[in-house]
Amino acid sequence: MVDQERLKEVKNATINLFTGLWQSNFNKNRGDIARSPGVFALKDRFKDVPCIIVGAGPSLDKNIKYLYAARERSLIISCDAALKTLLHHSIIPSLVVNLDPQKYVTDFFKGIVTKDLILVTSTVVHPAVLKIWSGKVVFYNKYAPDIPLFEQIQKAVGGVGTLTPGGSVLSVAYDLAFKSGANPIAFIGQDLSYTKGNVYTRDTIYEDEDLLSVFEKQRDNIISEKDIFGMNIPTIKTMSVTKQWLEWAFSQWKRNGALNIINSTEGGILKNGCQIMPLSEVIYRYCGKKLNTSWMLNKMLKYKI
Repeated sequence: MVDQERLKEVKNATINLFTGLWQSNFNKNRGDIARSPGVFALKDRFKDVPCIIVGAGPSLDKNIKYLYAARERSLIISCDAALKTLLHHSIIPSLVVNLDPQKYVTDFFKGIVTKDLILVTSTVVHPAVLKIWSGKVVFYNKYAPDIPLFEQIQKAVGGVGTLTPGGSVLSVAYDLAFKSGANPIAFIGQDLSYTKGNVYTRDTIYEDEDLLSVFEKQRDNIISEKDIFGMNIPTIKTMSVTKQWLEWAFSQWKRNGALNIINSTEGGILKNGCQIMPLSEVIYRYCGKKLNTSWMLNKMLKYKI
């Protein structure tokens, strides 16, 4: 169950920080939104296709070597922060997902060629991100009925489709995989906590950040959670909310047919409502059929001139 007090604290802080920026970004993005497809175009289009959601946690460095074998045999959804790491290992994700509305997100894409990639981003993404991104863009509205601004945006561009923010970009990626009909849905790089060594995977803009600097900056937000091995490890409130939200979604969201959710992070705190299984085993069990997800996506997505 989600800790309602912690969720309320994180949500209120987010609303207070970003409401003005959300409105400004949306106003500037209206033309791009009108010309681009919405995430609704992907609903139920990947039924029973294996999906791997890639986060930027330090555990990604342990098992990314196996992901290459799944690149033409699964739908690979990368969070924006993990994109450079995937490309460094010659893995081109099917979709790249963004949630944060701030300009710094452009740093995730600087120095890389994005023209053959697809970005799934919110209608309140920072306009600078759309300028630096040269590939295709798919928009979604944030589903947040308790935030008046997002209700107004939904009325203005309702045909886009919605994805649900639950603390981080990982919740949006899961909602995307869930609504696409993918099965199984596996997670890697989803530590959502801090262990020994690096704070993030290598090749991200955060690769030089260490635990000491994180603890100093986040001293008022550090809490403890039990990891998949039953050990207490430090995390921050927003990542704890994401973990609780995901575990709530795993248990509460239903769709026709069975759904197999797997955590292949091999560490971290995400453990309830999902199987724990190494990525190598996931690929062996579920990624035997060759797929051309790039061709499938290009066929689904229509752009206006």
